[in-house]
Formats: sequence, C-alpha cells, structure tokens
Amino acid sequence: MSDVLANRSAKDRRKLDYYPTPPEVTHALMQFLNLQPTSVWECACGEGHMAEVIAEYGHNVISTDIRETGYGSGGRDFLLEGKLLAPVIITNPPFQESEAFIRHSTGLGAEVTAMLLKSQYWHAAKRAKLFAEHPPAWVLPLTWRPDFLFGEKGGAPTMEVLWTVWIRGQTDTRYRVLAKPI
Repeated sequence: MSDVLANRSAKDRRKLDYYPTPPEVTHALMQFLNLQPTSVWECACGEGHMAEVIAEYGHNVISTDIRETGYGSGGRDFLLEGKLLAPVIITNPPFQESEAFIRHSTGLGAEVTAMLLKSQYWHAAKRAKLFAEHPPAWVLPLTWRPDFLFGEKGGAPTMEVLWTVWIRGQTDTRYRVLAKPI
C-alpha cells in the first residue's frame, strides 16, 4: 500500500471508496474463469492489486483508474471511455458507481466482464431492473470474508463479497460458491 494511503485512516479510505482487493479474491476468480491468455482491462486499478494477480495468469493487463495512481494509466474515467480497451474486463468498481460500471461495461460489448460486489448487491429491489436488463452468467459468492484493510484494524473482516460475471451471449444466471484458494 502506498505511503499516502497507508497514512490515511479507514474513514478516509471509505470516503474515497478505495478498498484494494486482497490477492486471494482475484486468484479465486481467475481459477474459476480459467481464461486462455488474452488482454484484460482492469478499469478501476487503484494501485494495481488485482492487475498484478491477473498478470500472473499470463494475461496482458491494461490498467486504468480515474485517480492519478502511479499504476497504469491514471486519470482515465472508465465511464467516459467510448471504446473497449480489451475483450475482458475484471474490476472491483467503486461501490457508489457499480451500477454505472455494469451498464457501461456490458454496453461496450466485452466478451467477459467480472465485477466484485457486496454479497447483498442483488438483494435490493432497486437493482431488479438492472439484473433483468443485464442478467449475469454467474454469481459467485466467496466462502470467506476478505480483509480489504490488510490487517490494519486487527479484527476479523466483516464484509462479504461475490463476483458477478457476464459472458457475452449467456443470460441464464448460474450460482456457484468459490472457496478460498490455498
């Protein structure tokens, strides 16, 4: 974690909606997807936590972020991008922008889109229309609670998350739990 973010309180990080993704979360998805090497766009890359894991699986990762981060192409707003930069999009979008990220990524026509969301994301009545308009191929809850603060608070992580995956042409949603990679 950069010195700038390490010196901020958890409250400040929440205000920025910045929660770096622990490596095991991305490993679980990559093992499930089992993609052939391709280009992957990590469009909310932050400091590159997910991008680095995705690259370990032999993919060319195009990393962008709205913030000037020093990793990838900082200062690029995904929601303003008019063209697809890679056939696969994998990201942990800012929660407040998650619906816009889903709508935009599916509208760009990616072959595969995977987004990390809170586990109760699809339980909200206001998201029923989004689900109906853009039905995912997979909903993949994790069997553990990732530590998005990387041990900073010293307690047990409390946020449960899931991956939602859209595969172009697949609209029959399936559900499978993902175990924590060893």
